Amino acid sequence: MSTIVVFDSGLGSLSIVNAIQRVSKCDIVYFADTKSHPYGTKPPDVICGIVRRTIQNLRALFKPKIVVVGSNTPTLLCGIEDSNTIGVWPPLIQASRLSQNNTVTVLATKAIVQGGSIEKYAKSLGLSIRIRKVDASDLIHLVESGRFQREKSETYNTIQETLQNVEGICTLSSTHLPFLRDMMEKVRPDITFVDPANVVAQRVIDRVGDDTGNNSLQVWTSGGHSITPQLRQLGIKEDVRTLLFENRG
Repeated sequence: MSTIVVFDSGLGSLSIVNAIQRVSKCDIVYFADTKSHPYGTKPPDVICGIVRRTIQNLRALFKPKIVVVGSNTPTLLCGIEDSNTIGVWPPLIQASRLSQNNTVTVLATKAIVQGGSIEKYAKSLGLSIRIRKVDASDLIHLVESGRFQREKSETYNTIQETLQNVEGICTLSSTHLPFLRDMMEKVRPDITFVDPANVVAQRVIDRVGDDTGNNSLQVWTSGGHSITPQLRQLGIKEDVRTLLFENRG
């Protein structure tokens, strides 16, 4: 019976959980590292230290078959993948195939927009594409706070502002953004949005095989801000428990 651990600094990677649950009955542990939220505004060395220690601690506690680091930021910056760890990469290959002008826009965190990791990743894939990077932090915050469901007018306005100079093909290179996809498509029906969640889910299934579980979900946080109200808005009824690790600094 397979246990899959998925973690992020907040709610974003629940979009990855949703994708996994659509194709598998794995038992999933979701860990929202709210004490370290947000990853995307921290210096790369700080992000990588937090994420590597979190992987070690989650492996020791839950003995999962796979750990999914459900965020583009540490996946791109930290070299975390191994035989038991999967990251979330920007879906550049899929996006490049759809692009008619050899240009892909990447919606990402501040840490990714300010660095060169996206370009390095594209080069490693052998892609010769033009990449435009857009800081989607304001949209990410709307999802993390749950305000995107309560404050629709503000959310639509923020989407319009964020996408004002975007055209063509756009990757949802933050796992928070799929929660806004329907709204984004209403605001900008001329843009094609590419979501990495299904790719990640398939990679999980490829590793796990037929060793499925009971389709259960546990939700844990690291003791930062409460995510219970937002979970209820998303229809997740599981209790939220707190998990405190030592040596987090």
